[in-house]
Amino acid sequence: MECFNFNIIFDLDGTLVHSIPDMHNAINKTLTEYSLEKISEEKLQTFVGEGMLSLSKKVVDYCGGNQRLYETVFNSYRQNYSEEPYKYSTLMPGVMNALDYFYNQKIPMGICTNKRQFVTEKLIKQMSLDKFFDVIIGAQDNIPLKPKPDMIQLTINKFNSTKSSFFMVGDTSNDVDAAKSANIKSIAVNGGYTHVDINSLGADYTLETMEEIIDLFESFKLGPN
Repeated sequence: MECFNFNIIFDLDGTLVHSIPDMHNAINKTLTEYSLEKISEEKLQTFVGEGMLSLSKKVVDYCGGNQRLYETVFNSYRQNYSEEPYKYSTLMPGVMNALDYFYNQKIPMGICTNKRQFVTEKLIKQMSLDKFFDVIIGAQDNIPLKPKPDMIQLTINKFNSTKSSFFMVGDTSNDVDAAKSANIKSIAVNGGYTHVDINSLGADYTLETMEEIIDLFESFKLGPN
């Protein structure tokens, strides 16, 4: 029996997957190739969330490179990461239980991420998560990234669902702000890649861990708050 009239959209990096280790591996290969100082995993994490080009520019600046290297480093990093997106990455805590719950409750799920489409699909397949998701939307040419609403609107339009409501689940202001702009509800989960207090993001619901999302949706059986 289907109890919910919801579809749920997840961010990827820092929400479903702790992907920094593989990004770190890829970018340091690039930095070595161009004789730039390597970057720590912790510092790299502060640059994540606005797409590969933005990350590449920030890394070049931080590591003492010239602006002329922006495109070169971006292309090299994208190639390195695309070749090996799943060597060190892991699921974020509580994610598998949450995905199993939604899957068993027949709640349609999708992904909307600023990571490139090709590498997103590759990572999800390599992590054996593809059965969970009806829609996967990653960065594509001529579509503004989150926090603009365009990617979420595209994701919504790709759902073949009779359920009328949508939730966006993420870990940063990009996800919450994009959801607001797309006029859907947002759920912010602590422990991801944001660098501000999770409660300051202005999400409709704020959770300490992904495990709590199960209790939240169980409460919706009486109707969302």
